[in-house]
Amino acid sequence: MDRKLGNLLLGACAFATAHAAQRMIAPFAGLGLTLQVAVLSASLVGFALGCILGAGSRPAERLSPLGGRILLGAAVLTLALTALRRPLLESLDHAELRLAVMAASALFTGLPCAGIGFAFAEGHADSRGADSMRGLAWLLAGAALAAPLSGYLLVPRLGLTVTLTVIAATEAVVALVSGARRASLPSTVGALLVLAAASGLAVRPATAVKLGPRLLEHRFGAESEYRVFDRDGARYLLADGSILAVIDTLSGDGVQRGASALELLKHFRSGRDSMLVLGLRGGTLPLSFARSGWRVRVVEPDSVAATASRRVSYRPGEIPLEIADPRRFVRADRSRYSVAVVDAFANSDLPWTLCTREFVADLAARVTPDGLVVVVVEAHGWGDPMLGALAATLRTQFAHVIALPTSEPQTALGTVLLFASHQPVPFRDEQLPDPVTYFQNPEALWVVQQQSHAWLNRYLPQPADAPVLTDDRNPVDVWADRVNHAARADLHTFFGPHGGSW
Repeated sequence: MDRKLGNLLLGACAFATAHAAQRMIAPFAGLGLTLQVAVLSASLVGFALGCILGAGSRPAERLSPLGGRILLGAAVLTLALTALRRPLLESLDHAELRLAVMAASALFTGLPCAGIGFAFAEGHADSRGADSMRGLAWLLAGAALAAPLSGYLLVPRLGLTVTLTVIAATEAVVALVSGARRASLPSTVGALLVLAAASGLAVRPATAVKLGPRLLEHRFGAESEYRVFDRDGARYLLADGSILAVIDTLSGDGVQRGASALELLKHFRSGRDSMLVLGLRGGTLPLSFARSGWRVRVVEPDSVAATASRRVSYRPGEIPLEIADPRRFVRADRSRYSVAVVDAFANSDLPWTLCTREFVADLAARVTPDGLVVVVVEAHGWGDPMLGALAATLRTQFAHVIALPTSEPQTALGTVLLFASHQPVPFRDEQLPDPVTYFQNPEALWVVQQQSHAWLNRYLPQPADAPVLTDDRNPVDVWADRVNHAARADLHTFFGPHGGSW
């Protein structure tokens, strides 16, 4: 095979192995920075080790029989690990999570990538290529080291601006040290002055903060940037520019259509029932039910999101909050709830691990026989194919699934509530609150209108033969990217270039 074509295929295999390994481990470990860093580091270290070993083999213009056997062994190992992934992951279930993720990443991506790296390096292991391969190995090792440093230390603690300034300074030091002997003194001094000026420009306060609304909170989490600011009488909580929560700054009430429509649950169940909420999103929804007497428990994977939510509705101690991956929490929890709300989806953030048949089975075990599961989804229209697939997945455990839309027209981007239950929802149209009784209270009237709109426009998600989403096959992140494309256009138009959303 031609060397260039072979290198192209090996590079594709290395990246695809890392991506697929991350998807395999995510249902066990949860989506998060730990998994991302572990898979990236393992793949880079594995490839680097393979390059070192391959460069030390005998010179070859093309892959030798030894290299071929090692590459074939990597292929067999990949298939074997794929077939045995469940028992292998179950064997790590009692280990500390970070150690378990590191071990799984080394197994599922580090070892296969080492075989790929060996095959790649051996094909270039002539007298000139061996040194190049060793240099490449050191380059990849540096990248593997930077993955945890940037993910856990630099970006969360120093911020993006300072992090990029440190990176630029490191590059400049390498450039000056490497070329100092050949550079004249004036050019070296000039380069240092240019670097200092660029650093000053980079770390100056962002003009968007000065020109935009009053910024109350600005934090970098492990995976997202969070902003809380006031604008036109409303307070917004944003994650990477996507709206997580909006409240009225005077009343403190939530003013999002989806959360307001979910107030229907108080009419569905007249008693003070129990509720599990997966996703804090500012705390507006769980706090409303907790103040109505419900026993509410919230699970939020990002501690920085919980901290930022204190500027919105969440108050520590007022509602029980668990900082944990939702899927791992549901799998380990033994309580049962009257209502379980999956509210972890924002415009561009649709965790696919919470959309699968396996997760729905775990969630169904946490709901009482007469209970209800609600999935809050941002969709591009009432007929979004993602809704059909999510409904089909919910039907693997629940006989009845209906969709309650909150937006108009039917092709508009907006929130859709998927209600899943073993029995039909015991609620009739005439049980809806009468809007006439709320005319003297515009805020309460708006909430009642959202409830009526959602319930009276309920429908069965189609098509009926939509695919069931599983841990093995799940295109939901592709659909979410399409939703994000539409959402970003609306967000940028709404906030404007200096609106403070980014």
